[in-house]
Amino acid sequence: MSRSQRTLVAITQPYVPGYRVPLWARVVDNLKSEGVECRVFFGGDAEQLRIRAGRGDGVETEWATQVPTRTVTLHRRLPKLIHRKLPRRWRARRVLLVTEMQVSNVNAWVAIATGRRIVTLGHGSSDTTEQNRLATVLENQLNRWADHVLTYTDRGRRHVIDVGRVRENRVTAFRNATDTVRLRAALAGVTSEAEAEFRQHHGIPDDAIIDLYLGALNRHKNIDLLAGAAKIVFAADPRRWLVVAGWGEDAALMEALASETGRVVLLGQASPADYAPAATQAGVLLNPGRVGLVAVDALIMGLPILTTSASAHAPEFDYLRPGIDVVETAPTTAAFADGWLTGAIEIETPPPNVPSVEAAADIISGVILNQLAVRR
Repeated sequence: MSRSQRTLVAITQPYVPGYRVPLWARVVDNLKSEGVECRVFFGGDAEQLRIRAGRGDGVETEWATQVPTRTVTLHRRLPKLIHRKLPRRWRARRVLLVTEMQVSNVNAWVAIATGRRIVTLGHGSSDTTEQNRLATVLENQLNRWADHVLTYTDRGRRHVIDVGRVRENRVTAFRNATDTVRLRAALAGVTSEAEAEFRQHHGIPDDAIIDLYLGALNRHKNIDLLAGAAKIVFAADPRRWLVVAGWGEDAALMEALASETGRVVLLGQASPADYAPAATQAGVLLNPGRVGLVAVDALIMGLPILTTSASAHAPEFDYLRPGIDVVETAPTTAAFADGWLTGAIEIETPPPNVPSVEAAADIISGVILNQLAVRR
């Protein structure tokens, strides 16, 4: 078969963060084993690129390509439209498009208008974004016109079926996850000597109580609330230390806290091997803002999450069991500090069927292969 005649699948994404690499790499490999060529195409406007640069977690891979991207404001009641210009070979009608479930996604609308088969992928139902009624109606229509819909979680699937009025057999939840294999291996490799070495390297006293923050240091994570609560906690308990694994636009707040208190360890963008010695010694995973994929990490680490009740959590929050895997406080520094000091809970029973990136990738690959089979 010539290169131009190969079965092709194009996936569009805003960008490729490091935590997404295992998912898409496995999808690409799964499809390759079936004779399907697959690539991820990503891109954003100047504002989006600035935000992603601030996150510092974007990566380059052999199966992903950044493409020219254009945005247009069409109506004040709609988010700005975004179009990623895929290479000519990948724009053909025969190429299956797996693309974001967003009303602003021009690639999806063009595909539908030209008779190209598409699979939409997204939350299905999300509390992390504010959409007006017009945008919601159009997104529901986008899903109805799609050949198949992939949602992050079962709750999103039910929303697409019940509210979006899409047939059940055309909606699949892939149970979004992180690289649990790498995290499990890192945790299993932590010895008592490694824990002691971690403390010594970072100047943490032997009798200190370690707590952990894992994730982006961005505004939707309420880093200002975390910093304020930490000051209260540190003043109340001189044994408390905070280890922070992550970076972002509000990193300066954590840097200032570290400088002022001397009891904050900043690991920056960290791999599981970097923060595993802190995780095995921590009593709680702190996240006063949005809880998303970190829910999977917390389940693997066996740490309860302390968050706030006013946060707009991502669909992965559904994986957690209230009062067992997660505790919510009022969204104030005082309440969060109080929960931090007194609200830690011991997880006695591990959760059943923790989502994995391997299982998620296999579900996505299966849906794609089924669509290609229908097409043939």
